[in-house]
Amino acid sequence: MKFIGLFIMGIFAGSMIAIQSVLNSALGRKTGNLGSVLILTLVSVSLLLVLIVLFPRTANLRDLPGLSEWYLYIGGALGVVILAVPIFLIPRIGTTSTLTALVVGQLGLSLFIDHFGLFGFAKVEISSTRMFGVALLALGAFLIKQ
Repeated sequence: MKFIGLFIMGIFAGSMIAIQSVLNSALGRKTGNLGSVLILTLVSVSLLLVLIVLFPRTANLRDLPGLSEWYLYIGGALGVVILAVPIFLIPRIGTTSTLTALVVGQLGLSLFIDHFGLFGFAKVEISSTRMFGVALLALGAFLIKQ
């Protein structure tokens, strides 16, 4: 039962990505793609600062990783890509095709990360069933565009 509740939470968050992507793209039409990413990042930082002040136990910035773990900071650069690509794609291929492509990419790379246990996470081997599921999603993405 706990899994179902958490899964529903994930579905809710995923649905918010659709709204976020459309709003970000609309902002991008007014401010330019990278202008939109900059504004959105500034809004995010401002909100995070307020939340950290209100809930200080949710952030421990004293134990930041050192140079030997430089790769842990790549997520910030990836965040720019994750914000910018839908802003660019939605006006060109639509919200459904854009978000479906993002999910296909997420699941495809997730299979690889799980299989090799990258970044210190548990290994979950690629199976034909899991690959078939991602292939079905890719096929669904193609059918959605038709």
